[in-house]
Amino acid sequence: MAARPRIRRRANWPANMHEPRPGYYTWRDPRDGKTHILGRIDLAQAIYEAQEANAIVESGKATKTLAQRLTEEHKTIADLIEKMPKDGKPSTVSARKYYDEAIKKEIGTKDCRALTVKDVSDIVEAIKDRGKMRWAQAVRSRLIQICAKGVALGWMEKNVAEITETMKVKVQRKRLTLAEFKAILDKAPQVAEWLPNAMLLALVSGQDRSTVARWERDSIVGDVAVVRRSKTEVRIAIPLKLYMDAINMSLADVIKLCTSTGIESKYLIHHHRKHVHVYRGSHVKIGSVSQAFADARELAGIAGANAPTFHEIRSLTKRLYLEQGGVDTKALLGHSDDQTANLYANSRGLEPIKVKVD
Repeated sequence: MAARPRIRRRANWPANMHEPRPGYYTWRDPRDGKTHILGRIDLAQAIYEAQEANAIVESGKATKTLAQRLTEEHKTIADLIEKMPKDGKPSTVSARKYYDEAIKKEIGTKDCRALTVKDVSDIVEAIKDRGKMRWAQAVRSRLIQICAKGVALGWMEKNVAEITETMKVKVQRKRLTLAEFKAILDKAPQVAEWLPNAMLLALVSGQDRSTVARWERDSIVGDVAVVRRSKTEVRIAIPLKLYMDAINMSLADVIKLCTSTGIESKYLIHHHRKHVHVYRGSHVKIGSVSQAFADARELAGIAGANAPTFHEIRSLTKRLYLEQGGVDTKALLGHSDDQTANLYANSRGLEPIKVKVD
């Protein structure tokens, strides 16, 4: 079949230039078949832009008209967020999701190259005005990561989030005292049957809520329990004979309590009865640990915006063992540096500095 004869007036037109309607011109990219609109412009201008576009395809040289539209696509902050790494620990991935949703809500449609320091500062300051200093700090840090990716991809000229004012957030949360721990422990059975065991396991072992909630029964090897902290991936071998004088219990005693529920389970801390979406013997969710502790704390009459959380049990463990002596608390809590270890030892003014005399 013979090809359709070329229209005489188009005989000298540049390749890939078309006129779908009289006086309305387009250019088709031979690389991907995508059609780009030139619009209703003079024929001479259309020919010029089409020639320039053909040149960019052949030589890769950038221009400022149609060629610029070919090489510099419109990329938004939402597009950039989709390019961010999706891997990481479950808790980290979950936190990123909340930060990213908040950022997309505010500036998701903003062009990456148009993002300014003021845009970022406005988001952070608005969060700070609501009294959410930690959240503001976290969102700023996430924006710095996102903008760094934008610079690496060539979508942004500079990291505008990094230029914004840094924040130092003073910790407001109170430390947990032994008396408060015992008061909460007394109310714990009213909230959840597994909560007392979770609290005791956290106190004697010094482990965080995620480690406690996922502590498997087969972690015991000989006379030690080998656990792995999900946050740092550090593996810790804790002797079962580890004994806390303050409550007159060893790790072996607490583990015996956990395994003597008469319920078949893979985990030390497990549900004792079936509920909606919860099965007898299944592990307890990390969020449920925090909420149950908060509920028991309220029943114990310990309230307030800065009331101690389940995580504060780790600091209490550190302080009790330091007072007791003979326990390597840095290794027990899985800290790799002295700065973090000292942070947990700090009572934040709850207790006076004690002078020891041999």
